[in-house]
Amino acid sequence: MDMSAGRPPEPALAGRGEGHYKWYIAAVLGLAHTVAIIDRFVMVLVTEPIRAAMHLSDTQLGMLQGTGFALLYCGFAIPLGAMADATSRRNLIAVGLVVWSLATMAAAFTTSFETLFATRVLVGMGEACLIPAGMSLLTAYFAPSNLARGTAIFGLGANFGYGLAFLGGGAVLAALVTTGGLVLLGATLQPWQAIFLLAGLLALPVLLMLAFVREPHRPPVAGRGPGHHVAAQHVAAQHVAAMREGLGYILAHRRSYAPFLLVGALTAVTGYAVTSWSSSLFVRIHGMAPADAGKLIGLIGVIAGPVGTLTGGWLLDRLRARGVVGAPMVILGCGCLIALSMSAAVGYAASLPLATLFFCIFMFGSTFTLPSLYVGMQMLTPDRYRGIAASFNMMIYTLAGLGLGPTAVGAISDRLSGGSGLAHAVVIVEAAMALLIVPTAFLARRAYHARSHAVVMA
Repeated sequence: MDMSAGRPPEPALAGRGEGHYKWYIAAVLGLAHTVAIIDRFVMVLVTEPIRAAMHLSDTQLGMLQGTGFALLYCGFAIPLGAMADATSRRNLIAVGLVVWSLATMAAAFTTSFETLFATRVLVGMGEACLIPAGMSLLTAYFAPSNLARGTAIFGLGANFGYGLAFLGGGAVLAALVTTGGLVLLGATLQPWQAIFLLAGLLALPVLLMLAFVREPHRPPVAGRGPGHHVAAQHVAAQHVAAMREGLGYILAHRRSYAPFLLVGALTAVTGYAVTSWSSSLFVRIHGMAPADAGKLIGLIGVIAGPVGTLTGGWLLDRLRARGVVGAPMVILGCGCLIALSMSAAVGYAASLPLATLFFCIFMFGSTFTLPSLYVGMQMLTPDRYRGIAASFNMMIYTLAGLGLGPTAVGAISDRLSGGSGLAHAVVIVEAAMALLIVPTAFLARRAYHARSHAVVMA
């Protein structure tokens, strides 16, 4: 359904939001991001109960946490990015929200690895629209001087989503364990099943708020027709043209894009290798109950995560204002140094308080990089290609992070004996990332700076 039906076309925003309305846009997108991350990470909260119920290996759990989600998330990233450049971004987000929420609810009724894997694939397909359409909207409403702050609010949604998936989900899981599950239409759902069902319902208020988001008018682009109101018979051609042009631009400037995309991909592996197994680390290594581990991880997420994201966004604006060469690459390198140094310590900590402290610092370092990961790609790209550029960035980031990180840790863990096998597996993956990320980020600063400066001056 076109939620803009009956409304007059919006005046051209010329790339800048009207007063405080742009902050409403950022807030709604942040809430959508919150729901997306809850639906993505609720699987991590109930990893151990699912493992017991379905008798799954760590490799299978890694596939459910990462590979299943990444398949269509990455497969649809480029087409949906092209759609974000040619059609209503607001409506695209609304459709995606419905798809991923229904898939999350469907996971409550699965009984095998295969059916649960299928629902995770559909969650990934639905969420694939959010970053390209959301970043394109933010870039349309925010001036370059405060785009990083608007993006930080969008990124905060991920922090709060991660925290709420564990903190709120942990509290709900504890209550469900106490009551023995949830009775629905005469059938009793196990606590882990009920968690999926309840998480999917969170989309309803966000859909209502999306109805009040105005789609900004696009300036005409040669060969595409005016604005975003494109005749139905030309929509497919518009998408193909946008995809071809956007990918062609990235390929033509691959020397600038490749290092940034590589650092982003490795950063994703660093983060997801730990966060996807965070609940299991606290349960297996430190003897916590899944609900208690969820509440602890969630509390850390809602404190350290937002602090890291806001600090990263503020510092990026400051470094750019001072003309620091390759500012996003500098922040990516520094954030990864913090995260990598702490990730190994979580599993090897001698006590639960120490593990908690190390995980808190890890979360700060990991989320510190988020504004640079999002804004950095936009800074390299002209306005007309930003939707597809964000999609391409998201595809590489997710394919590496979720497709490789959790599954690599799970596969290595299955081959290591002893109760500390999971901790050893995390350290092996993180050590490999450390050898690649930091030198790449700092060596590629000047190439990145030259391309981003050329885009600004164009």
